[in-house]
Amino acid sequence: MVTKTMIKEHEMLLNTIRRLGDNSKESYVIFDATNNHCILECNDSFCTLTNTTRSQIINNDYFSLMSNEEQTTIEMIKDKIHSGAIVQAKLHHSCFDKSPFLAEIQALPFQNNKNETLFVLVVVKDVTYYHTEEFLMRLEKTMYEAIEKDYSFDKKMSVICSSLDEFFMPKISSMVLVKTEADQLRIFKGNDKIKDLPECCDNKEFFKRVMQEETSILVKSLDEIDIPIEHKMFANASEMPFGWFMPIYNQQHQAIGLFAIFLRQHSCAEQKSFECMFRKIGALVALAYSYAKTQKKIWDLAYIDITTGLPNRHGFLNKVEKEYGQNGNIKILKPSEFHQIVELYGREAGDELLRQIAKRLNEEKHDHKEYIARFTSSSLIIVNATSDEDFFYYKRRIKEIIRQPFIVGGKQIYITLKTGIALYNNEIKIADAIRFADNAVSFAANKPGTHMEIFTLERNDVLEQQMTVLNHLAQAIKNKEISVNLQPKVDLRTGEIQSIEALARWISPKLGFVSPAIFIPVAESAGKVREIDNQILEIVLSWLAERKRLGKKLVKVAVNISPDHFYYANFVQDTLELVRKYDIDPRYIILEVTENIGLVDFQTAFSIIQELKEYGFKTSVDDFGTGFSSLSYLQRLPFTELKIDRSFINDIHDAATLAIVRSIIQLALNLGMTSVAEGIENKEQVEILRALGCTVGQGYFYYKPMTIEQLDAILDK
Repeated sequence: MVTKTMIKEHEMLLNTIRRLGDNSKESYVIFDATNNHCILECNDSFCTLTNTTRSQIINNDYFSLMSNEEQTTIEMIKDKIHSGAIVQAKLHHSCFDKSPFLAEIQALPFQNNKNETLFVLVVVKDVTYYHTEEFLMRLEKTMYEAIEKDYSFDKKMSVICSSLDEFFMPKISSMVLVKTEADQLRIFKGNDKIKDLPECCDNKEFFKRVMQEETSILVKSLDEIDIPIEHKMFANASEMPFGWFMPIYNQQHQAIGLFAIFLRQHSCAEQKSFECMFRKIGALVALAYSYAKTQKKIWDLAYIDITTGLPNRHGFLNKVEKEYGQNGNIKILKPSEFHQIVELYGREAGDELLRQIAKRLNEEKHDHKEYIARFTSSSLIIVNATSDEDFFYYKRRIKEIIRQPFIVGGKQIYITLKTGIALYNNEIKIADAIRFADNAVSFAANKPGTHMEIFTLERNDVLEQQMTVLNHLAQAIKNKEISVNLQPKVDLRTGEIQSIEALARWISPKLGFVSPAIFIPVAESAGKVREIDNQILEIVLSWLAERKRLGKKLVKVAVNISPDHFYYANFVQDTLELVRKYDIDPRYIILEVTENIGLVDFQTAFSIIQELKEYGFKTSVDDFGTGFSSLSYLQRLPFTELKIDRSFINDIHDAATLAIVRSIIQLALNLGMTSVAEGIENKEQVEILRALGCTVGQGYFYYKPMTIEQLDAILDK
């Protein structure tokens, strides 16, 4: 039962609450918590905020002004109010004939002595502007983070659209339409519930008109405009009959797309607010769009070989890993004459040659599963996703494309092609297949003419062995692990030791015995063979110096010199200094070189050999007959000794081989050189060589390679 006293107390409480509201200087409303939250009082500021009059507000349920807010949020506020707790919240507040605004409310409940909430003072502040600015700052930060993390354009647009949905839902639904190179519009959206919208749509006349406008266009009925039917169906299903469209410009004020916004209601004031907000969001879209175009240019630079227009190695790997499956083969193709063409006609000619080869390959291909790119400056790479390709057909195809000359720099050029092939499958990765094909083309490069090599695991074992040797070689040289074995050369008439050959030996603490046939080529390719040559020479000189100190017999010693070392600028002077350091007469040193030494640079070779001769050194041509030397230059180079390769001695019973050996011995005799037969293994070979006029021999029939100590024992008998 409500008494007069209670009524008076309630009036006094209401007056107190009203004064509190007035003193707040903010918009406020007072409602009766015991009577369906009926509004009892509000100030003029609240009426202005909600676009209403006092008479329209009084006696309404306050929470009816929050019809757009989720019911769970409203129930939470009610529960707290009735428990006597002060409530602070942000929610969407309705207005009369105007779009809702985001309100920050502070609800202060007033209770009686029974802890029952009687009245509630709600102070209301419009924070839409601050909320919008905070949202834009957050979106801008997210966009810059997306750029920093190198997100794709699609992902950046997803960030924008999802943020718009989160900010506006359920008031509006938004789409961003961006122009494509095909004059279509790419559709970006954030709402996952929108399932039936296509990824692209035609750039219809209405959209073109929007992008020609400086301001936005409001459409009250979507049926009046020509937009995709799917867009209209979505708007109708979402009960959003209004359409609002605004152009998106880049920094050059070129239209790159538009916003398509669907709304439930609309006001002129809201349109102005939207324009300001979406102009800022449009700037972020334009930034992402501009960055995507720049990124595409960068990707083109990263993945396209500019000089030929072919995909480059990175582009090839990117394509193959995505599209070329688990089974197939890799081919690396290299014109044998590439470097000569570049030297004669310039780098552009080499680029043009590769471009024309790729063009002919594409014209001749019958398999769409093939992809061609530039691998290195001088080679192409091909992937074929066919696991059982007929390589015989590939050979015919290669022969066909090189049958006609290539026109480079206005000149006709005929070429030969080397191909290395490796398979890839579940066990062999594409990256390994590329490495294997590269290894195979290196083998092919050593074969004459157009040639194809298919990689085998045995070759990989050789390559791994070479890499292992290379990894230990530098330490071996530093620690002087390279030692010397000595093999005597004897006078075939008397059997007496005439001279000695120093042979490099390497017994590694980790690898064990490493054959010179393995570590010498590795040292040559790694540029370390000069150090080995010098170490061998120094060991020999040290041995000779010790024998000289002891007054023992000295013999001539032959030391192999690599071509790289032979043509080294200080070769002669360095060698002379070493000999003088150990006080050994140069006539005891024979420097052995391969027969091709003069082909590299005849004039320089002549000068070096002549200078060595003047200082007293002797020179020897090793393994004669196995290379491609020319008799015309051999007779002009002042060598002391000509060594006949062991392969001829092994087949000396063959009539043709015998004729060659006879010619070499006669050649040496005519040129005033000593002929030395390598690899003698039996007495019959000795007798034949004697009969032919050969004076010196070397081989297991006489002596095997031995240590310095063993040779000392023989010499000292």
